[in-house]
Amino acid sequence: MRTKLLIIILSSLCSAFAFAQEPRFSWNAGVITEGQWNITKGKAAWANLISADAGVRLWEGAQFDLAAISTYGVNASAVDDRQDFSNINAPNFGFRLTHLGLGQTLADGKVLLFLGLRGADEDYCSTDYAGVFTGSSYGGLPTITENTGVPMFPVSALGFHVEYRPTARWTFRESLYNGRASDRLDEQFRFRPGRDGILNYGSAMYEVAKGESTSATYTLGYNLATRQASGERVDFGLWTVVEQPLFRIGRAQLGLLAQGAVQLTKNAAGKGYWAGAVVMEDVTANGGVLGLGVNRAYYADGNETDVELTFNCPIGAGFSVQPALHCIHTDGSTVMAGQLRVIYEIGSK
Repeated sequence: MRTKLLIIILSSLCSAFAFAQEPRFSWNAGVITEGQWNITKGKAAWANLISADAGVRLWEGAQFDLAAISTYGVNASAVDDRQDFSNINAPNFGFRLTHLGLGQTLADGKVLLFLGLRGADEDYCSTDYAGVFTGSSYGGLPTITENTGVPMFPVSALGFHVEYRPTARWTFRESLYNGRASDRLDEQFRFRPGRDGILNYGSAMYEVAKGESTSATYTLGYNLATRQASGERVDFGLWTVVEQPLFRIGRAQLGLLAQGAVQLTKNAAGKGYWAGAVVMEDVTANGGVLGLGVNRAYYADGNETDVELTFNCPIGAGFSVQPALHCIHTDGSTVMAGQLRVIYEIGSK
């Protein structure tokens, strides 16, 4: 009996010590500045994004998180496209609160509960291979972003998010948001389903770890929106994302990205979308990533295809450069556009 009691006490002390050794505070910050050039029409623009986030552990399994961004640009966007060929383009705004809330893990980390301000793109669209590209649709599927009030960059909404990981391979996510997102502090923390409607997102992801390589993931999700502002209406759509590492060519890892989405609601603004891409990681000794992708979005009044070639090259001390070339075909008109992005990141993790 004494031996069992001693084991229990020692185990508790070890757990408490391990918890105490974990860093209580975490933070990250980043700056992206991007030159844009419409090669076909000779138009130029300049876009900038500053982001920062911080987290503090409150008690075991609980963490308070905070994130904000600042955006500034000259000449808006160099290209008048539908999908937006740059995922940092946003109206000038000195301060946007994008994430603020409390998360609690339960059941040995298998369950995550979060209540507060949050963006749906961080849970459902920001995948490893999608993050390689500069085009906005890779990180926010057009069939979702065309819905009214969607909480995706650069806006967010008050919501409740749940994740359940019953095994190392399966992850189920479910999110419920106020139906109209915003970047105004006096509007972000409201929950008015009668006026703003409700936004609901969910997904099931199967993941196969590949050692040091990017994991293979297969995701099926849905988006549901009730919009009271324009009358009684329900928007419903389905989407899927597949990221599949293939094999190594020397030190480089080759992988494939596939995305597909359809909006099933009649007269939806964004009706369908698909994308296919090839990604090659570790092209350079310091982790350069090369990507070639094509996506096509179908709208109620037209469509658009964007072919992107991009290369993210780390150069050390938190800096990386990323040139990109786009061929954008919109409603029968084709435009060539280029970007040169400089990225600086620093933080505790």
